[in-house]
Amino acid sequence: MSKDHDSYDRGKVSRLPPMPIPPDPITQQMFDEQTSRGGHILNMHLVNAHAPELARAKRGVTFALRNLCKVSRKTRELVIVRTAALCEQPYELRHHTSLALKAGWSEAQFEAIKGDWKASANLFDEADRAVLAYVDCLCLKRGEVSDEIFANFAKHFSPQEILEITHTSTAYWATGVFIRAMQIELDPEDRTTAPGKF
Repeated sequence: MSKDHDSYDRGKVSRLPPMPIPPDPITQQMFDEQTSRGGHILNMHLVNAHAPELARAKRGVTFALRNLCKVSRKTRELVIVRTAALCEQPYELRHHTSLALKAGWSEAQFEAIKGDWKASANLFDEADRAVLAYVDCLCLKRGEVSDEIFANFAKHFSPQEILEITHTSTAYWATGVFIRAMQIELDPEDRTTAPGKF
């Protein structure tokens, strides 16, 4: 039993079998860290428990994207929500709705980020529009970014921030593909991810 009283043995939450019980020591440590940071054990974690070493390595990247970036959390949530929407990934959108609003996006902006943001371009400043155009190229054009779009994007961000934004989008795109391939079920609405640094 974890610290938030979740049962690890929830049965199937994906197309894989249920996670091994008892958890591998690496998995148990990650579960304990997740709950200590204010998050629940999510279906994604239960699926990743089948490969503890890889899960631990990926967790380090996810932690860095949430807590160790120079670019603002508001911009990172913009990138995550746009990427999840383009990947048609309700799993990530469910978890990042409250995080995006907490980071400072309005309901109207959030809806625009998920849809045709260009039709509501007036809701965003120049830097936000540059990020959205860049992320659209990453996700919809398989990383083919024109010189014009990149130059406009790079006016607003340092090389470190450019890499942080690019890593955030491509990591969440890969996660969306992973979730779809494994057919991971949506978590109950009362289960939330560790919020990270704001």
